[in-house]
Amino acid sequence: MTREHDIPELLAPAGDRAAFLAAIAGGADAIYCGVTGTLNARRRAGGISFDELASLCSLARAHDARVYVTMNVAVAQDELAGAVDDAVRVLDAGADALIIQDWGLLAEVRRRLPGAEIHVSTQANVHDARGVSLCEELGASRVTLSRELPLEEIAAIAGRTSLELEVFSHGAICPSYSGVCMLSSFLREGRSPNRGMCAQPCRLPFDLVGEEGVRLQPAERERALCTRDNCVVGDVRALARAGVASLKLEGRMKPSPYVYAVTSAYRVALDALAAGGQPSGEALRRRLKRSFNRGLVDCYLRGESGNGLMSYERSGNRGELVGHVLGFEPEPGFVPRDGQQLRGTIELELDAPVDAGDSLELRHASEPTRFLVVVAPRAVAAGERVVVRVPRAVPSGADVRVTRSVELVCEAAEAVSRLEREL
Repeated sequence: MTREHDIPELLAPAGDRAAFLAAIAGGADAIYCGVTGTLNARRRAGGISFDELASLCSLARAHDARVYVTMNVAVAQDELAGAVDDAVRVLDAGADALIIQDWGLLAEVRRRLPGAEIHVSTQANVHDARGVSLCEELGASRVTLSRELPLEEIAAIAGRTSLELEVFSHGAICPSYSGVCMLSSFLREGRSPNRGMCAQPCRLPFDLVGEEGVRLQPAERERALCTRDNCVVGDVRALARAGVASLKLEGRMKPSPYVYAVTSAYRVALDALAAGGQPSGEALRRRLKRSFNRGLVDCYLRGESGNGLMSYERSGNRGELVGHVLGFEPEPGFVPRDGQQLRGTIELELDAPVDAGDSLELRHASEPTRFLVVVAPRAVAAGERVVVRVPRAVPSGADVRVTRSVELVCEAAEAVSRLEREL
């Protein structure tokens, strides 16, 4: 059991080589990744090849980081022997642990490789102390708890086990219990979440239709199953006190700039905790919001699962709200023809700074499904106004959000480039 004053491990995702390097550069204590050709829950991610795994493990070790390889899907009987052979290969390449969902695979790995370090995946849906005890009996050294648990239950489980507990801390939340969703399998034949092929139909719009054929839900609630993203950057002290050994960041389908930005933000929070201080919550949340997010919440950790958890009106990136549109000015002398829209300029008032080249999304609350993305023409400080050319009119009062930060993209690229030179 982790002691109250211990600082949790920071575990970052890597869907490909660039993201692996971004995780190290961002300050991860450990990286989890899938290996191309093996069974894992993100089979559509680029993955790490067997040929490059050894060199990446060596690089991670040089930076005091560990590597965990995911084998976190349900395994068919005729796949079991091959899966164990793959486990042997990844451990021989230098991986520190295996992340496993399937109980049969876990038992066979334990039989064939008694010294292997095994972590039970969140896909196994372990959510109470009895389940953790079973994992310990089966030879696991760590359990990744279900994402839905509140802080009080996490702490209660930690108080009754000697196993390390890992908690998903940032990123996408599944609207079903981890590891038991069948929606993708039903709606997209052959796309089973438990085989690493989830099509994420929960992010799609659905119509709620009454018996008379009338659509019942408003336009801003057409994504009835779409959740916001988890974010516990403000809760790291509470999680450490609860006995959590590792904070897992979601994102093996995310690009390297996202991995770097999120990992580095949580690194700052954990380092501040270790030093006995308090990180700048506003600065860290700005960094996280300017990475991909569907809205950041810690509802599950607080034991809440109502509307505050949901992103009914959109499934894409919300970015960071930085201002609003003051008004639209048509272009003098321009006459729309053949279906053209009236183009011109808009004036934006900003409450937060933006950099030249940042992507700005413009969307009005009255038009939740209609938006426009423009590029900031120059750096603008908080409290300033800026004029931007647009191909159509945008209503006054529309929100302005930064959805792509040039600073974060460049910072990540430079960090990855530095590590590439070490390989």
